[in-house]
Amino acid sequence: MKVAIIGAGFAGLGAAYRLSQKGHAVSLFERESVPGGLALGYKKKEWDWSLESYYHHWFTNDASVLQLAKELDYPVSITRPKTSVYVDGESYQLDSPKAFLTFPKLSLLDRLRMIETLAMLKINPFWKHMEKVKATEFLPKAMGEKAYKLIWEPQLTNKFGSYADTISLAWFWARIKKRTPSLAYPKGGFLQFAKALDKKIHALGGHTYYKSEVTKISEEHGKTYVTHDGKKEQFDKVIVTIPSFPFLKIAPQLPEEYQKRLLKLEGIGAMTIVLRLKKQFLTDNTYWLSICEPQSPIMAVVEHTNFMDKKHYNNEHIVYLGNYLSPKHPYYNMTEKQLMEIFHPFLSELHPGYEKDIIGFDMFKTPFAQPIIPTNYSKIMPPTITPLKNVFLANIQQVYPWDRGTNYAIELGEKVAGVISQ
Repeated sequence: MKVAIIGAGFAGLGAAYRLSQKGHAVSLFERESVPGGLALGYKKKEWDWSLESYYHHWFTNDASVLQLAKELDYPVSITRPKTSVYVDGESYQLDSPKAFLTFPKLSLLDRLRMIETLAMLKINPFWKHMEKVKATEFLPKAMGEKAYKLIWEPQLTNKFGSYADTISLAWFWARIKKRTPSLAYPKGGFLQFAKALDKKIHALGGHTYYKSEVTKISEEHGKTYVTHDGKKEQFDKVIVTIPSFPFLKIAPQLPEEYQKRLLKLEGIGAMTIVLRLKKQFLTDNTYWLSICEPQSPIMAVVEHTNFMDKKHYNNEHIVYLGNYLSPKHPYYNMTEKQLMEIFHPFLSELHPGYEKDIIGFDMFKTPFAQPIIPTNYSKIMPPTITPLKNVFLANIQQVYPWDRGTNYAIELGEKVAGVISQ
């Protein structure tokens, strides 16, 4: 069977790998120059390892991607970094039952209620009934208004903005359910892991085409064609792994009702500034600092080199300043220097005098990185099978109830590969 896969993110790579293993003729098209999708990486000439444009890691229960790394004999580093929250101008470690129990900003009763709520979500394997409930309604009632207002409401608001009050409890459950104290990271970076997977696809007879953008999917006399690089080519099956909106652009013949369904699915973009510093920024060794300040200009500060050794990055200290934002947000039209001026007062609060240690900084932005998961999302989530006979959809909006991530992208790619191989 001759299969075209559009998009060399990890869903596309996963599907291409499994289909190539089964002997199918796979052609993978990617408009970027390298694989990875939202886990796209880059490398400064002084670095030994690549770095992701948007912070990434795996949980130790991310079975699909860790199994794939094992199959590829790809080395994975597992470590237990420190995770903290920034509340009322102070950083507090909050990544274990003991840390929650000793958190000084809440009374013992409030701490116990919060721990009980999180533990209930953690051990509960059933999520379907939770999707009927809003996170913003359940959490303050279950864990108490004070704990919710202090820690969880600011994080929901900083991440989802005006969408915060629509988010399903099932989404929050998935974030708690999957979290593990130890984290995993592919040695060399996600770009190197993606390239290793790409190399394996080639070894199995598949083909990948970079800087190659698909501009049209068409059907003629019962046959399916993909137009790429000015060339129209016939395929037996087509797997689309790009976001829904560009899918609609390359397949305008999709039924109007189906198009409306996809357009109703909402999402927000991501923006990071990656700081390169001579000295450590979060000096308490925190890897991930969630900002629980309602008016903060930054959602999270992630010091990658408090997770992976700085020796891989020429002994530079690498810090992500992360935000999820609507593409209409004013930040999207600003330069990195303009944003740094906005962020500077807050960063100085975290680390006075940090600016003296700046080696450089880079900005990355993408219009779609996080699906909005409202209540009853399972009823509006698009199926893998599309109205076009030989065309299948496998993108970030279909990993529900789990959140976006390379593990679920691999899982989805493998699933759709199984569907079309039947």
